[in-house]
Amino acid sequence: MSDKKEPKEENKKTCFVIMPISDVDGYEKGHFDRVYKFLIKPACEAAGYNVERADDTSKTNMIIVDILQKAVKNDMAICDISSRNANVFYELGFRQAFNMKTVLIKDKKTAMPFDISSIRTLTYSETLRIDEVEKGRADIQKVLEETDKADSNDVNSLISLLSINKAEIPENKSLSVDTSIILGAINELKKRYDSRGDDIYLPNDGKANVGDHVWFDDENGNSLANDAELIGVVGDNYLLKLEDGRVIVLNKKSKQGNSLSTIPF
Repeated sequence: MSDKKEPKEENKKTCFVIMPISDVDGYEKGHFDRVYKFLIKPACEAAGYNVERADDTSKTNMIIVDILQKAVKNDMAICDISSRNANVFYELGFRQAFNMKTVLIKDKKTAMPFDISSIRTLTYSETLRIDEVEKGRADIQKVLEETDKADSNDVNSLISLLSINKAEIPENKSLSVDTSIILGAINELKKRYDSRGDDIYLPNDGKANVGDHVWFDDENGNSLANDAELIGVVGDNYLLKLEDGRVIVLNKKSKQGNSLSTIPF
């Protein structure tokens, strides 16, 4: 019996999985769920990570901003570019903009996109035969461990290869328009949001959905003087996109947050 102690659950590093989460033409029904369940997730757990995929919490409060936050806040990300899914590339591009540690994988039948052909990508067999799955798990675990130990200057990304500055998020809770990648990712992911999802509850028993136009008091207390697009909710905060492209955060309990309304009067 090994004396090696497993890290406590709360101390484990986290890995966010970016991959197709619905059925794709050319693959059997449920194929990518099996790739996640039998190949990716076990490999990540063997490497010591808590694993999460976007749809793991999509039936609770997972919204576009949650996806973006997870894409940049997790210690590691693994991205399966098999089938060259557009949504996968949006999320990958967002994380790559911050030059964060990411492992790329793909199946053998997917051609490598020219745009990222210079980035190291691990290939696995899409047949998911038991012997090939076992090999794939070991290969993915090894690459995860190598990437985790890699020097910060040796991150597997286009940012490093091109020697350009990574994107930064200011600490004042306002996302600047310094990089079009951030806003592009927000806009594209917003298009994927299911408008039939859970309502967002506003003060005074009002309701709204992502993408709705809302009004709120300005900092001087002028009633409903500001307007913005509602892009989501994170915890006790509303996330709003202003006309100039900035994304701001209003706490629900603040005076401005409490004034939020879908009616401009």
